[in-house]
Amino acid sequence: MLDKKIIGGTIVDGSGSPGFSGDIGIKDGRIVAIGKVDEDAAEIIDASGRIVAPGFVDSHTHYDVQAFWDPTLSPSCYHGVTTIVGGFCGFSVAPLSAESGPYIRRMLSRVEGMPLETLEAASDWGWSSFGEYLDRVEGSIGINAGFFAGHSAIRRAVMGERAVGEEAQAEELAAMKDLLGQSLEQGALGLSTTISATHNDYEGQPVPSRWAAREEFLELAGVVAEHEGTGLEMLPDLDFPEGVPELMTDFSIAGQRPVNWNVMIVSGREDAAARVDRQLSISNRARDRGGDVIALTMPAMPGVYMNLKSGVTYDAFPGLWRTIFFVPLEERIAQLRDPETRRQLAEDIASMSPDAAMATMANFANHTVIERPASANSLHQGRTVGEIAGELGKSALDTMFDIAIEDGLETIFRPDMGGHDRASWELRGEVWSDDRTLVGASDAGAHLDLIDSFAFS
Repeated sequence: MLDKKIIGGTIVDGSGSPGFSGDIGIKDGRIVAIGKVDEDAAEIIDASGRIVAPGFVDSHTHYDVQAFWDPTLSPSCYHGVTTIVGGFCGFSVAPLSAESGPYIRRMLSRVEGMPLETLEAASDWGWSSFGEYLDRVEGSIGINAGFFAGHSAIRRAVMGERAVGEEAQAEELAAMKDLLGQSLEQGALGLSTTISATHNDYEGQPVPSRWAAREEFLELAGVVAEHEGTGLEMLPDLDFPEGVPELMTDFSIAGQRPVNWNVMIVSGREDAAARVDRQLSISNRARDRGGDVIALTMPAMPGVYMNLKSGVTYDAFPGLWRTIFFVPLEERIAQLRDPETRRQLAEDIASMSPDAAMATMANFANHTVIERPASANSLHQGRTVGEIAGELGKSALDTMFDIAIEDGLETIFRPDMGGHDRASWELRGEVWSDDRTLVGASDAGAHLDLIDSFAFS
């Protein structure tokens, strides 16, 4: 007798085949029959009118530390996810050295929006190797989980403070390759890295992997090639300047693996279709040379919530925007009051190409005031900066700064990136079915203060 039988549902088995009506028999925690199942069962579940499918794979998460206090890995588990993969963007929490642990925690607190107090309370951080980290989380997680080894973690463990600001010497590169090889042997699923301008540490410096020479990326990818079943991930500059597509292709060729990159968003930009074509053409160029580059794509528009206190994402704008968010808070507020500083920040925004990936974020008039936690004045809440600016006779930038300063820079703004129209959804549908893309990019486990993208499935 079966333990359970699920009857009457439409089975979508994950193979790509069309759905079909049928039953599923389960015994001792495993599926033992699919199709017409006549055997009796202790429990029968009627799935009529429902889809019966394997769980989803959440292919880009940052649950590396959350695994210590939340075995459910929520909220992914609430969306049908049964397998998560973490350790991306170069930001794994293993391997570690005695010196690198504190740096990694502070880096994560900034670049992934994880409160430092939470990170420090989650564990004693007493592991060193990747295998020791996996031993810590083994058996404590309620769903399947695997993790990549992060380039920044490896670089900091080997180079110490020199990982930020300097290229690796020959002996340091050799040590990084050895450490990556050990991590892969101990269970790391691959190598992740970033060259994205949005990835800065708690001091405003580019994270360690962004200081690597081209040779370092390729030498490390070559180590991955020696380990079956592994993968590669890289976050590029989303404007894909000259040299970046070539690096991604060479990274794939050196590693003999597809490289997935994060993230392709189909927004409401007028050039959305052309932008998708340009980004997917990178895959064509890679395949022409024997590599494979795959775009990780979000299936819907994320909700983005920004503030001038953390400055995350705003610090990817050019010029003074790159440094002002690393000035102490009171001094920063004083600078943001200063007309000359505002003039310079406005000029820096005006210097951006309208085709730039960040251009939509720089339209401050379409930012909605979502929350004013530090101010009793809620008159502006729920309204766009542009509407308020029109009433006050000010520029959108001046209006946004004035509102935020009243709140000690804690005001939360949400930019409107569009993408909710029929044409955007039709374009997304084409992107989902393209073999140059992978649907995912929930980023779950990170950015609870910034991005709502966890319900990707």
